[in-house]
Amino acid sequence: MESIMRERRAGNWVRISLFNLLVVSLFGLLMRYKIVFSLPGLNQKFLLHAHSHFAFGGWVSLLLMVLMVRALPASVPGKYARHFHRLLIAWLVCAYGMLVTFTLQGYAFASILFSTAAVVLSFVFAISYFRALKAVPGLAGARWLKAALVWNMLSAIGTSCLSLLMATHTANQEAYLASIYWYLHFQYNGWFFFACMGLFIRYLHARNIALPGEKMVFGLFLWSCLPAYGLSVLWLKLPAAAIAIAGMSAVAQALGWSLLLRGIFRSMRQLLPQLSKLSAMMLSVAGLAFTVKIILQLASADPSLSAIAFGSRTIVITYLHLVLLVGISLFLMGLVVAEGLLPVSRYVQAGAVAFTAGVVLNELLLAAQSIGGLLYFPLPGIFESLLGVSVLMSAGLGMMNAGWTRVARLQALPVHAGKQ
Repeated sequence: MESIMRERRAGNWVRISLFNLLVVSLFGLLMRYKIVFSLPGLNQKFLLHAHSHFAFGGWVSLLLMVLMVRALPASVPGKYARHFHRLLIAWLVCAYGMLVTFTLQGYAFASILFSTAAVVLSFVFAISYFRALKAVPGLAGARWLKAALVWNMLSAIGTSCLSLLMATHTANQEAYLASIYWYLHFQYNGWFFFACMGLFIRYLHARNIALPGEKMVFGLFLWSCLPAYGLSVLWLKLPAAAIAIAGMSAVAQALGWSLLLRGIFRSMRQLLPQLSKLSAMMLSVAGLAFTVKIILQLASADPSLSAIAFGSRTIVITYLHLVLLVGISLFLMGLVVAEGLLPVSRYVQAGAVAFTAGVVLNELLLAAQSIGGLLYFPLPGIFESLLGVSVLMSAGLGMMNAGWTRVARLQALPVHAGKQ
């Protein structure tokens, strides 16, 4: 009975997270609408800050924390379950606080207050999770989850430096970008990636699937994560030694990803029967996105190419969407479906397919826009096309959320009501 209640609580939090993704998508739709049509009264920069902060806090980080708490076995003392539940509620309040305040006023006292509170909560969550792990030594994927929490705390240095630069009015373009890229690097390549890997290892272990070479893969990504930050700031004209170390980190991560893919392919006979067509599709597209990301990362080890890439806002946006939307988001949705945390009706499945198609089309259009910008060849109708794709993604997510709400209502009906 207790395990059923734990799964229901986890399912409720997953539904909240996926509703938040719909909100993220609607804000993206709103920003693209403002590019094509006039929409006075809303500040585009404020919407962008709200969109990005809520994507990180209200969607990815919230769902990662929910799934990490669920990964703890029932043997963990009940006090931790209550504590984590309160932390998740506080985190959700901060996420919506950032969404509202950034939308209304951008960077100001209230939005900075909610952002700071979220950083504090991330530290509290990390410390609490480390303590909970002591009660369950040998948890599958624990090394990845521990590293993810460390990278998440380390990423706060970037936001702290940015706040200091703003408060002291000493910000210059290089220091400003270096602080932002520090935060983004350790969120994307640290917290998000390592947490996803830890949850994936746990999923495989629960089904008696051992991933060959997993320990070596972990080591390669762990020791290369910090120096890989150099790949984001090669435009700073770093010393030759620093450039070489950054390049070696890119090679190490490419090797780690190759070993990981080899291990997954070797386990495919055991893994495929465990997956539905929907979860297999989402996880496959996410895996392809990470592969492209690793290839682009290798290319960025060339300082001249790095300067071109990070000097183009469109290319940066394309890369960020590739990792966060195609890679991380589809992986998490595929894992949630594979874990059976949410029911998948035909309506939900149709919405999921529409969302996945929209995500892929969105990335292809952004890539085409980036290439056109490099070649000084503007693509006609590109902004209208991106707006249409945003409608498709939002519609797909709307269908998924509506489908889950309908199923939840049917499950809540008394037996005699269902027969009438």
